Amino acid sequence: MEDMNNKQGRRPRLPLWFGITAAASFIPVLAWPWLIATSDALDDPGNMVNLLLITFPVYAVLSIYLSYRCIGDRPYLAVILIALLWLSFAALWFL
Repeated sequence: MEDMNNKQGRRPRLPLWFGITAAASFIPVLAWPWLIATSDALDDPGNMVNLLLITFPVYAVLSIYLSYRCIGDRPYLAVILIALLWLSFAALWFL
């Protein structure tokens, strides 16, 4: 029965744990402009960290979107993408 649903174009139901994790991963992206404004990282215009700080929200949104798209077919890949995103959040916190 499940194979029939996949052939008709229906996606399997999103697991609750993944929805909560993806939503929690999006919260730092929403707070990113405030974090940038309160930090002193943008004071030096020639610093390479500035490029990372500006482009990181794009990476985060793409990572969440791609993990959402592959959770039905490849759940391990989705978990790896979310785990890498959280490790990236931790790495940027130390910058």
